[in-house]
Formats: sequence, C-alpha cells, structure tokens
Amino acid sequence: MDVDKSAEQPVVGPKEGTPTPEAQTAPPAAAAPPNPDLEAYNQKWTTVQNDPQDFNTFTALLGIADRLEDAEKMRAAYDAFLAEYPLCYGYWKKYADAELRHGSAEAAAAVYERGVVATPYSADLWAHYAAFKKGLPEATPDDVRGVYERGLAYVCTDFNSHGLWDKYLAFEGEQASTLHVSSLYCRLLACPVRELDRYYNSFKTYVGPLAAAQVILPHDFDSIRVRLEAEAAAKAAEVEAAAKAQAAEAAAKAAEAAEVKKEEEAAEGAEVKMEDAAAEGDAAAAAAAAAAAEGAEVKKEEGGEGAAPPPPPANGEVKAEEEAKGPAAVTDDDIKQAWMKQQEAVYEATRAELAKRRPFEEAARRPYFHVKPLDGVQLFNWIKYLDHMEARGEPTATQTVYERCLVACANYPEFWQRYVRYLEARGDEAGAKAALDRGVLVFCKRRPEMHMFAAHWDELHGDVAGARARYVHLLTHVSPRLIEAVTSAANFERRQGDLPAAVKYLRDLTEEERSKEGSRIYPFLAIHLAHFLRRHSGDLAEARKVLDEALEQCPGVRSLWEAAVHFEELAGGPEAVARALDLYDRATAPPAEGTTAAVAGKSLPERDREELSARSVDFADMYGSAAQLKAACDRHAARFMLPTTVTAEARAATSGGKRGHEGGAAGAAKAPRLDHGHHHAPPPPPMAAAQPAAAAHHAMAAGHHAAAYGAYGQAPAAAAASAAAYSQYYGQYGAAQQYPAYGYGYSGYGY
Repeated sequence: MDVDKSAEQPVVGPKEGTPTPEAQTAPPAAAAPPNPDLEAYNQKWTTVQNDPQDFNTFTALLGIADRLEDAEKMRAAYDAFLAEYPLCYGYWKKYADAELRHGSAEAAAAVYERGVVATPYSADLWAHYAAFKKGLPEATPDDVRGVYERGLAYVCTDFNSHGLWDKYLAFEGEQASTLHVSSLYCRLLACPVRELDRYYNSFKTYVGPLAAAQVILPHDFDSIRVRLEAEAAAKAAEVEAAAKAQAAEAAAKAAEAAEVKKEEEAAEGAEVKMEDAAAEGDAAAAAAAAAAAEGAEVKKEEGGEGAAPPPPPANGEVKAEEEAKGPAAVTDDDIKQAWMKQQEAVYEATRAELAKRRPFEEAARRPYFHVKPLDGVQLFNWIKYLDHMEARGEPTATQTVYERCLVACANYPEFWQRYVRYLEARGDEAGAKAALDRGVLVFCKRRPEMHMFAAHWDELHGDVAGARARYVHLLTHVSPRLIEAVTSAANFERRQGDLPAAVKYLRDLTEEERSKEGSRIYPFLAIHLAHFLRRHSGDLAEARKVLDEALEQCPGVRSLWEAAVHFEELAGGPEAVARALDLYDRATAPPAEGTTAAVAGKSLPERDREELSARSVDFADMYGSAAQLKAACDRHAARFMLPTTVTAEARAATSGGKRGHEGGAAGAAKAPRLDHGHHHAPPPPPMAAAQPAAAAHHAMAAGHHAAAYGAYGQAPAAAAASAAAYSQYYGQYGAAQQYPAYGYGYSGYGY
C-alpha cells in the first residue's frame, strides 16, 4: 500500500528569489522607451568630434546636455566646447549653473575660476562670478570684494566695464561702508569708461551730505590735513614777514620826520644865540652857540634821545599782526573741499582722455568674441586704435587695449603677430612668448600662417629645435600638403645647413603630386624644386631631370615650358642657347601623324605653340648665332606659315561651313600675301634678367604681313602670360586660398 508522503512533509514555499509559476509564465516587462535626448546627444557628439569648428552643432549639443541628468555627459560637452571656444564667457556661466543644478557649488566655483583664467578681460564674467560668490552662505564680504578687485585689475579701464562697477558700488552700498564707496568712486573717476559723467554726478551727490571722515580714507585725510596746515603756516609766515616789514618802514619814516623837525628847531635856536652874541660882542657865547649847533647835528645823525616816537599802527597793520600771531586750525570742511578739488581735477583729465578714445570705442560695435568674422570697418578701426595707443607711449594702457582687441579679433593671426612684435620691441620677451603660445596653441591653432610665424620667431631667438618641432606639427596635423608650409620648412632646413632635409621636403611633395593623374600643382612644384636644386645644390643635371619628367607628364602646360627655358637662361654656359632653342623646338612641334585625339589633347594648343615659336625667333636673334637664327626662322615658317586665326577659318571652311568659307575667302581677298613680312614685338631682356624673353613674331621665308591678317594678335607680355597661366592652371591648395597673405607671386619665375 502506497503512502502519500506529501501529507507527511511540511508545506514549504518557494525560495526567496525563485520566481513562482505564475511569474514564470507572465510576459516580460516592456523595455524602457529610448531617450530621444540621449540619442540626439550621441549623434551630435560624434559630429563635433569629427568637426570641432561646427559651432551651431556644438551649441545644440550643450542644450541637450543641460536637459540630461547625466553630469558626466554635461561636463564632457562643456569641456570640449570651451576648449575650442574659451572666450565665449556666457557658456562658462552656463557651465557653472549646470554644476549648481547637479548640486556641486564647489565644482561651480572651479568652473568660474577656469573661466576667468581663460578670458580675464570679460567684465561680464567677473560680475557673474562675484554674484555667485555673494550667494554662497559661507562667503564673507571680503571674499566677494576679492572677486571684484581681481576683475577690476583687468577691466577697470574697459570702456564697457560700467556693469561691473555698478555691481561693485551696489555691493559696497549694501555693506554701509561709505569709505569703500567713496574710494571706488575716486578710482572710477580715473578710468575712461563710457558712463564717466554719470559716475561723476553720482559721486558729488553721494559725498555731498557726508562728513570728511566718512568719505576720505584716513591716510588721505591726514595727508590733506598736513598739506593744508603747511600751506596755512607758510601763508602766516608770509603775512608776519609782511607786517614786520611794514612796521619797520613806518617807524623809519616817523624817526626821519622827528629828526628833521628837531634839527630845524635846533638850527633856529643856534642862529638866534649867534646873533645875540655877535651883538653883545661876546665871542665866547658865539662859540658856545656854534658848538651847540654842531652837537645838534651829531645827535641827529646818531638818533639821540630827542627822536620822536613812531606813530601808532593803523587798523590794517593791527589785523596783520593778529594774523601773524599763528595760523587758524584746519577744519574738516577745509579738508573735504580740498579733496573734492583733487577728484574734480582727476575727472577733468580722464574726461579729456575719454574724448580721444571714444571714436575708436564706439566704432568697435562687437567688442566681444564670436565665431563670425568681423567686417572690414571694425578690423580697420582696431588697427587705427592700436596705432593711436602706441603713439601715445603708455605701455600699460596700450597693452590693455591689445588684450581687448584680441578678444574681438582672436581668430585673426595678424593681430596676434602684431602683439608679439609690440611686446618684443618693448623688451618683454617673456610676454611675447606667452602671447605667441596663446595665439598658436589656442586661438589660431588651425591657421598655418600662425604656425609658420611661430617657427620663424623661435628660429630668430635661437630655438632651432622648437622651430623644427613646429614645422613637423604643421606638416603632420595642420596642413600636410600646403605648398607654403612645405617650402617654408625646406627653407628653414636650408638655413640650418641641412640641404638634404630641405630637398626631401620638396621632393616628397613633388613625387606625391607626380603620382596623381592631372595634378594641378605638380608643374609648379617641379619648377620650384628645379630652381632650388640649381641655386642651392648646384646640381643642374638633377634639376633638368626634374623639369624633363614634368614636361613629359604635362606637355600641355605652357608655363612649364617657359619656366624650363628660363631655367636654361639662368643656368648659363656655352650650351645655354642651344638648350633653350631645343626646348622651344620641342614645345612648338605639332603632334605626330597618327596621334590619337586623347594624346594630342595633352599637347599645347596651337595658338600657344605659335606664340612660343615666335618668341624662339626673337630669342635666337638676340642670343644665338646666324645659323641658329635661320633655323628658328625656318622652323617657324614651316610650322606656322599662316597665323592661327586664318588656319582656323580654313579648317572651318574645309569642314563645310559656308559662312566660314565666305569669311575665309573675304579675308584672303582683303589683303594679298606679301613675302618677307614679319610681326614685331618688344625685344626680350638679357638672359640674366628675371623675366622670360618677350614675345615677337618672325616669319622670314614665307612670312606674312600683319595687315594681311589683322586678327593675328600680338603675343601678351611675358609677365602677364606667366601670371595668367599660373592663375588658370596652378592655383594653390584650397587651404592656401584661405590665407592670401602667404600667397606666392612667381611672376616670371623670379628665382
């Protein structure tokens, strides 16, 4: 009999974590829907990683990052953006606000610190930082004041810094510190800011009802008091000296008058006595009287006891004596009035300076940074402003304007280069080096001309290794195939005496372009390399080989043939004329019979061959022998018996064009053929000249007069032909066209 053991066993529930049968059979929970913001973030992140200069996508990425709850993604987006655009002060504030939303005031403070280091001349960012610091519960007034003071150290004289000044004044007003407020006003009156007049009026209104001790700093108060007391003492001394002098003068006058009166009385008495004595015959009495008169004279001279006392002083003299007893005490009102006069003088001087700067400041309509280029008017205004400041000869003020200029013009290498040269001219080599690194490593890091300028600067200052490193970076990461960069690096190595390295730079790029079908710059590079070898290595054979390879690959490039001829002119030697005429022969030879249209299309056009042939006649006439001249004339006559315009009409007539036939017949009937006619053009320059031989037409054996074929135009001048050819066929790289300041004008191949 089977026993149901299940009844004997206790009922045990499912183990914890073990799904119940119902749960096992229940459908799985639906997956969370995808986050569209996260997908958009990832997409835009990939875009800006591939193209960091896509400003609009970058700002859209930051907007998405602000909506996400992922602090790491937010930080990654802002860090990448601000590494590319550190002068966008508004995004430093947004970054700090985002850190606050994620609950980290400490991280927000660190962001502000990074921001004011990256763009210290932004008054707005300093104002935001101070407001942030003020909002921290643990911040003291001195902490907030410290941020304001750090900001004013950079932007106090900024024309548009009134926002920061206003906030600082309001903050100090909240602290009820009249001394701090008045001292701020005093500093402000020395700064040529936009709102200077408003600040001066506010200053007078603020300090008017306050006592001197409330608005004047103690050391200024004491200094003014000492000065006023010294001035009062000096004035009292002057008054006292004047009073004494006046009293002495009055006493002298009174004594003189008394002596005169006494003398007159004594004289009258002596005369009376002498008369009486004479009448009585008393000679002794007369003698005594005479002695008495003589005594009176002596007393007059010595100022005896009989002198009359001086008259009492007048009222004015009494007042002067009272003032001379001691200066009156200097009052607080006296000190305040003197202080106000000082501030008024400062204001007037600053107002005059502001009048000189205001036209430049108001013309700078965009003083902040933006990726959009500045218009030419504003760029020219900054140039004139810098000229004005440099002419003033005030280094500190000029350097401040330079720094402000480099906010608005941060993407322009020309302004960075000018700043470096200015600092260097002042003897501040360390400052020049720092400015150079800022320009080349941060703001113009993708501009090849800035890297080349930095390399030149390093080389001039003896840092050859640093210059070489800059060229390597330029040709590896910035503009690997920019012609100007390659030639600049080659010339650098040449100056260091390393010709193999210099040639390698040129040869590597030349060979790279040679391997490309239809390269537009290969002919130019071949010309440059050939002339480099001729001038610096003296290897004419290798130079000719470079040109021959280029002519074989690009036979339809007229400027290449002209350059080859010019090369032989410069190379000189007994075979120079023969080599040049051989090149003319090869250039003007018609395609061989049976040549396919594709191959014939690579040759020179018939009009170019005709003009080069005419030029060869002039060349042989000037430099060659009689036999060489005859050979050139015969060759030209055989190949171009008729001008190309006429042969074109003939071909059109042969192809069945009735109009062309009639036109050709009419042209032939207008002027009969004249033997030994020729076309003349200006003769070519000497072989040593930098320009190729001038164009001319000769057809001596079976030539034709110009009047017979008026459409047969004169060949263009050599320089114009050369420039046009290069412009049409051998433009620089696309990257080089963005930097016209570094374009090359090889007019006539002036090597």
